[in-house]
Amino acid sequence: MGCLNSKPFSEPAAKDAKEAPAATNGTVNGGEASTAKQLKPLLRPDIYKDKRPSFYAAYARAARRYGFESGQYAGFAKRNNVVVKVRGLEDKGTDHEVPATSIQNVSVGTPGVTVNLDFDTGSSDLWIWSSELADASKYSKTHNIYDPRASSSAKVAEGLSWNISYGDGSSASGNVYTDTVTVAEVTIPNQSVEAAEKLSESFVQDGGNDGLLGLAWPSINTVAPNPVKTPVENMIEQSLISEPLFTVNLGHETQPSFYSFGYIDPTVTSKPLTYTPVDNSQGFWQVPSTSYSINGTKHERSGNTTILDTGTTLLLVADSVVKAIYDSIEGAVYDEQQGGWKYPNSATVPDVSFAVGDQLYTVHPSDFGFGPADEGFTFGGIQSRGDMDFDIFGDVFLKNVYVVFNQGQTQVGLAQRED
Repeated sequence: MGCLNSKPFSEPAAKDAKEAPAATNGTVNGGEASTAKQLKPLLRPDIYKDKRPSFYAAYARAARRYGFESGQYAGFAKRNNVVVKVRGLEDKGTDHEVPATSIQNVSVGTPGVTVNLDFDTGSSDLWIWSSELADASKYSKTHNIYDPRASSSAKVAEGLSWNISYGDGSSASGNVYTDTVTVAEVTIPNQSVEAAEKLSESFVQDGGNDGLLGLAWPSINTVAPNPVKTPVENMIEQSLISEPLFTVNLGHETQPSFYSFGYIDPTVTSKPLTYTPVDNSQGFWQVPSTSYSINGTKHERSGNTTILDTGTTLLLVADSVVKAIYDSIEGAVYDEQQGGWKYPNSATVPDVSFAVGDQLYTVHPSDFGFGPADEGFTFGGIQSRGDMDFDIFGDVFLKNVYVVFNQGQTQVGLAQRED
């Protein structure tokens, strides 16, 4: 969801990881709940209601984005710019699948057209389906189409274009406009909008996603010859939000989720926010993650880091960590045919926590299991990161915490949720 305007909640500055003051009366950071502040739901289109991507799709999306090669327990890899399904380290066969995504509502243009976009902390482009697509009208039953000619506030960004190619073979490209964009009641004038002129068949077959809104750092925006400012960057520079941040609260299973911009919701959890510096040199929200625990036993991981990515579904860690976790579950096995760890439906899953900065955060049992494997088994939501030297904390982890992404202070704040 987004937030309606009211008095903002201020957070402490932090150059090193530190804990904010203890919370009281059911608030984050000890703030008082604002009676004027309300959350506005951003609804998913019908095609995505009560659905999540398949295990194959979720794992393939991570391999596509980060380009990792198979490790001992990674069932997917990116080879020759294509995501492949790997049945063992020596298997060179391919098996492609395009993942579904998490959708939020955004208004573009004057008058505004509501488009359903993937909010993604792992990328930095705002691109949408547009009237510049060949035969665009035939997609109007499954997509909301942005027509810059119908918007009185649209202007062509002369000389700019964009072209995104993904590792699964999908691609999107087109022209750039500036227009009015409204995200969670924050209206951004002259926001760069990447209007799709060409889409690969895999995007055409997706019946719900009208594009993507990137929330990573501006340095990885793909517009050429010069990158353009992201929505959050413009919100900050134009003083459209009171604090230079956005927050993410992803719901468990069918629970509602919300994003807020410029505002920390003090009612999410009574646990305090702990702040950790971000390494944004690669354009991602990358932070230290130097320990984990299984059933209360802590294990150190010197020098390890992780990326907080709402565009990845799974929680991806080193092979040694994955093996230690599933070794603690009776009957758990690595399935080379299906490319992931699974465990019996009747098994008890361990209490598992992962660090961000100096603080450990627990994965709720309801999020540990990703979905059905073969009969009697469940795929785990924690899987191998392949040959990467950093972890990816996707939705399986993020559903258990309230996250403040502070772009102005180059830090993130996390608080354990209690729901």
